[in-house]
Amino acid sequence: MEEIMRVLTLNELMRLTRMQLCDLMVQMTNILRIYPEGSLEHEAAITNMRNIVRILANREMSLG
Repeated sequence: MEEIMRVLTLNELMRLTRMQLCDLMVQMTNILRIYPEGSLEHEAAITNMRNIVRILANREMSLG
């Protein structure tokens, strides 16, 4: 049985390294190509991508 894509929490994402976040972003991009727009998987991938960008941006801001 195929596992349903879920939205990762900000806490889960904050525990990941920059490299892991970038790898996850690639995975989410691939999911967008596979699943049709409007599907639960597609929407979860978009939400995950937005949250990954948020985490990466917050890390960049804290460096400056």
